[in-house]
Amino acid sequence: MFGKPGFKKDFISDKEKKEILRRRQAFTNPIIAVTGNLGKTSTISMIETILSARGKVLRHPNGCGNLQNNFSTLKKLNNTYDFGLFELNHQKGRQFVELVHLIRPNIAIVTNLGDAHLNYLERMIRQAIEKASLLKYMDQDGIAILNKDDELSYNIVKQIKNLNVIQFGLNPHADFYATDIEQFGPGGMRFKLNGRFEIQLPIFSIQDLYNFLAAVAAVAHIGFSLNDVVEILNTKFSLPEGRGKVLKYGSIYVIDESYISTPRSLSKAARVLSTFEQYSEQLVLIVGDMADAGINVEQQHINMGYFLSALPIDLLITVGEYAKFIGKGFEFIKTSKKLCFSVNSLNEVFEILDIHLKNKSTIAIKGLGKVAMHRFQSYFKTQQPVSTIN
Repeated sequence: MFGKPGFKKDFISDKEKKEILRRRQAFTNPIIAVTGNLGKTSTISMIETILSARGKVLRHPNGCGNLQNNFSTLKKLNNTYDFGLFELNHQKGRQFVELVHLIRPNIAIVTNLGDAHLNYLERMIRQAIEKASLLKYMDQDGIAILNKDDELSYNIVKQIKNLNVIQFGLNPHADFYATDIEQFGPGGMRFKLNGRFEIQLPIFSIQDLYNFLAAVAAVAHIGFSLNDVVEILNTKFSLPEGRGKVLKYGSIYVIDESYISTPRSLSKAARVLSTFEQYSEQLVLIVGDMADAGINVEQQHINMGYFLSALPIDLLITVGEYAKFIGKGFEFIKTSKKLCFSVNSLNEVFEILDIHLKNKSTIAIKGLGKVAMHRFQSYFKTQQPVSTIN
């Protein structure tokens, strides 16, 4: 049934696979699975917040969609849960296909797969095809929820026959779309859904707007009303740690984007930081090395620096061996108003902040991880009290 090559013998046994199949066949409630390059965890968190208002949700607690976490979640599947949620990171080879075969979701969401013009196109297409395999193993009469604005995902899934599709995006031809978008820095975002419903939410990026649209498409299919969704998210939702949560320390805002830095996620973090310009005397970006930077790693970091130099960032601090090349690109446009420092330790970062940080600033921290973020939180707490604004 599972083909070759299959699971490693010490990973999951044939007996465990049979037990998982039995549990899945007996589970009669909705199962939602999410994959994509960006926004998986935030989309899942939105959906979980909404579904929890009506029932018991099965989801792995740490929000990481690797093989081990998904199999441990599948082993707990039973009808005491009203909903099952699965997040799927990219996995190489047959194991990913076998995993989605076992999950067999009723609703499969692909947040995005990538832009076809990227210079590492071949690798992107290969990963996209593997992720799109999620759509082949949906439950009978299942629904695929796809990003209409994402070139790779939409073109790949067109090759899958007999697929029931709901589309989301900024394109007004999508089933769920947003227009009249306004960003208010710490005040979140306001927009119109499907040209009619004006909504304001505690989200701060266009990517999170996409995540909202995907979540709405999923829960609307289950039977939630738009009014219920907006009320639940406004009162109970907070972005996950490391994915854009905004903290306030006195007059200082800190954007926690500490999760892994990639070209797309760093671009997202920098754009969110820019929306805080009118609410701040100074915009600060602290960034580590990027993952998934393609073949020419140094040049990709330099290119990112070029991009950042055009944004209203007043102080850039890079941390790491490759991140220093972001600084080199950032300094391509010389200006006395922009400062750039490249360091190798957090202690050096704090020394720079002690000297250059202004009282009314917004700081985005990207790609440095949970441990580093905790150190930053301790640093700011010693100066001013903290509150969460989303």
